[in-house]
Amino acid sequence: MILYNDPRHLFRWGGITCGLALVAIGVRLWCEPGLTGGSRIGLTYGIIGGLIIVFAWLLSALRFVPSWWFLGSRAFWLKGHIWLGLLSFVLILCHSGMRFGGLFEQILYLVFFLVLVTGVFGVILQQFLPRWMTIEVPCEVPYEQIPNVCAVLREKADLAMDSQNVCPAAATCERIKQWYAAVVRPFLGWPAANQLFSDASKTAQVFAQMRGLPGVDQPNAKVSELLARLEGYCNERRRLARQESLHRLLHGWLYLHVPLSAAMMVMMIVHAVVTLYF
Repeated sequence: MILYNDPRHLFRWGGITCGLALVAIGVRLWCEPGLTGGSRIGLTYGIIGGLIIVFAWLLSALRFVPSWWFLGSRAFWLKGHIWLGLLSFVLILCHSGMRFGGLFEQILYLVFFLVLVTGVFGVILQQFLPRWMTIEVPCEVPYEQIPNVCAVLREKADLAMDSQNVCPAAATCERIKQWYAAVVRPFLGWPAANQLFSDASKTAQVFAQMRGLPGVDQPNAKVSELLARLEGYCNERRRLARQESLHRLLHGWLYLHVPLSAAMMVMMIVHAVVTLYF
């Protein structure tokens, strides 16, 4: 999802966040410059920062109530998740007075920092990868349908092999049949079992070599049309593989961000309970 097609949105959200962060730091230094997180101002910052973190977590729950239009759009919540999440880190720093406490608190800070880093990395990917995908994969298909599309490609290739592997030179037909079974057909499947055609120039080179076999250029040889079809199927499969890799890159950061966020929430609750009651 591209968040900032309009730079004014970026400057607006970024400016408000930076302004609030500067105000928070200034108020903290002016009111109680040397006090700990257990002070009145420190607790206030901790509560506000914790509530913002809870708000950021509510983004994951928004998908379960799509009909609640009065909550605002998902894009609005996502921008709040990003910018208020960054602000919450500043508020937590103000809460602790830039002190990192004992071992548990240090681990909590480390997890919080990793959550921010993975989140920022994900935002950068979400900004640029969708545009890149439209260039790399102009005929994009739904990611969940890629295995089915690969099965259709291989079925078409099988039918073409059965009907068009005709050549005056019987040895050429046998060579193409063996080559198809060992190299082309595994590549067309899902997942691809052969990476020979993962490069476009190498694909063109291999098919050029196959067109140089005896009898391929004869007028009554259907194998020339067969090779053209197979090359087209291989090119299409390579584009699908490219889409798969970009999709994994686009969403793979969530496998770090979400577990780290869950661990941070649990540790934050433990920290608050232990601090208040023990």
